[in-house]
Amino acid sequence: MNQNKLFYICLLIAIATSLGACKKFLEPEAVSSFDTEYVFDNVQNARKALLGTYMSLAGDYGYGIRISGYWPYDSDEMLKGTNASTNDEGQLLAKYLGIPSNLQITNPFNQLYQGIERANLCIYNIPQMPAYTGGSAQDQAQLKRMHGEALVLRAQYYYELCRNFGDVPAQWLPSQYESELYKPRMSRDTIYDHLLKDLLLAEDLMPWRLDVPNIGDPIDQRFTKGTAKALRAKIALTRGGYSLSVSQQTMVRPADYQEYYKIARDECASIMANPVQHSLLSSYKSLFKDYLLAHNLNDPAGEFMMVASMASGTNADSKLGIQTGTRVNGVGGGGLNILPTYFYMFDSTDVRRDVTCVPYEITFDTVKTGHTLNAVYDGKFRKEWVSNPSFVFSAGNSSTSSRPATNNSLQNMQLSWPLIRFADVLLWFAEAENELNNGPTAAAIEAVSSVNRRGHGGNYTEAAPVIPTDKTGFFKFLVKERMLEFGNEGVRKYDLLRWNLLSTAIQETRARLTAWSKATESSHPALPLYTYMENGPSYASDASQLPTYLYFVKTPSRSDVDGFNPFLYSFYKPGPIEAAPAGLVRVNWWLGGSSIASFTNAFAVGFTPNKSELMPLPQTQRDVNPNLSPQNPGY
Repeated sequence: MNQNKLFYICLLIAIATSLGACKKFLEPEAVSSFDTEYVFDNVQNARKALLGTYMSLAGDYGYGIRISGYWPYDSDEMLKGTNASTNDEGQLLAKYLGIPSNLQITNPFNQLYQGIERANLCIYNIPQMPAYTGGSAQDQAQLKRMHGEALVLRAQYYYELCRNFGDVPAQWLPSQYESELYKPRMSRDTIYDHLLKDLLLAEDLMPWRLDVPNIGDPIDQRFTKGTAKALRAKIALTRGGYSLSVSQQTMVRPADYQEYYKIARDECASIMANPVQHSLLSSYKSLFKDYLLAHNLNDPAGEFMMVASMASGTNADSKLGIQTGTRVNGVGGGGLNILPTYFYMFDSTDVRRDVTCVPYEITFDTVKTGHTLNAVYDGKFRKEWVSNPSFVFSAGNSSTSSRPATNNSLQNMQLSWPLIRFADVLLWFAEAENELNNGPTAAAIEAVSSVNRRGHGGNYTEAAPVIPTDKTGFFKFLVKERMLEFGNEGVRKYDLLRWNLLSTAIQETRARLTAWSKATESSHPALPLYTYMENGPSYASDASQLPTYLYFVKTPSRSDVDGFNPFLYSFYKPGPIEAAPAGLVRVNWWLGGSSIASFTNAFAVGFTPNKSELMPLPQTQRDVNPNLSPQNPGY
């Protein structure tokens, strides 16, 4: 993680020259010197250095799959794989069986520090450029924006390290200016406090989203003032939440936590007061289908406030949509299983269910083949919705397919990873208001209601939910609402951690899965209630009320692919028939609990309270740095 200055400068230049395929990023050209004075000699070269800093977000060891698809699981919404005896490092990590030599920890850890070094180079050098204070008004505005962006990027990298590893070494200058490179662990609270100050400065340096053209930059996927504010709120809530203390070996919360909730509340209120810049997109489905998966993150509402963008055709691309999402013609997908207990947290009118959960796969290019309840997969990175460009997959061994087989080996789809959405801001605001006022204010209730209302298509076809007005009840409602809103976005585990609910959630979800696994078609034990959030729909508490069979239409039409699930009848009550009528195919949706047993046996199998809340520090780094002690508890 600590290398000499020439290595980092060379690496920075090399990564800058590899960005040309990312359409909406600026397209940097190669520079021909390794000298920082040359790199930071003009606005154009400084921009190239900054884009190199952005690229540490991307790729296999960034948010391209490891940090996004391995680190956030298992949680009470999803699990990564159902094989409890696997040797796969990614699944072992997701099941809280990671060890210090696990490369799915080591390589991302190193890349995060690589990003910090690149950010430090920009933060140190950009303010010293003559044009920073003496250039044209446009040059000064662009350089100040870049300075702010580098502060935001460094904050994101440190935030990711701290929430996963706790106290970590912190370095605020480029390595070439540090007298000691083998640093001890620094308190995460100290790091968070430093980042909160950095982000306050970044807010003043950066323009709002729609003000970017005024400083001569295009509207692009780079960060803006709204990003700095939202990330500051996110870090403040984490700083004011629970975390595993290495010295005390238990979950603790700072005594002055409300001071950090005030920071979060005020930052969110500031963003909400400027709805022209950021608001909710009216359609939840469109947010993912028409923007995220259409390779267009400039949604008109500005809901995507912070995104880890990927660069096509480079080592800064992603495996999102390949390892995750639906299978298409037998290719890819299936990396994340939706827990049946999570599927049935959605009510029948919640449109978020059919965006987040996919109970089918695509065969013969356009035909949807229905799955059973134990084979429902994540849906926000589904291949069938990818466009601009879209990707065609071979239909395997089908003799009716005329598709080429070459795309079976496709590994990258340039799908980016959302880090913060405006829906976060609304729910963070509501959470902070509830905590600071010993109960929800009218503004807090409206913030939660607006998210829930959008989640039901903008209105309610049935009665609107009753949002509790007491502090505990409102918090439990919010805990559930964040679960439904952000499924498949790597949010849930970290919410539960800062609420000190991860252990409770795992225990209670396992109890519910166990109850389901003991069920028969006609008899079901009472499901345990969730104590930490509003319980699921009442009709999901008795398996005899669930359909034994479901029926789908096997119609090879493009309109069918673009729709939601292909099933007829309801997921929530028995169907009217058992034998499939003409033109329909029957799926054994629920045949008792035996099909759920694999979930029970594999779900978070290695979780140990007061240990698993943190991952182990990589052994390779401890071997190099003698001051990187102690190791996290239990490892």
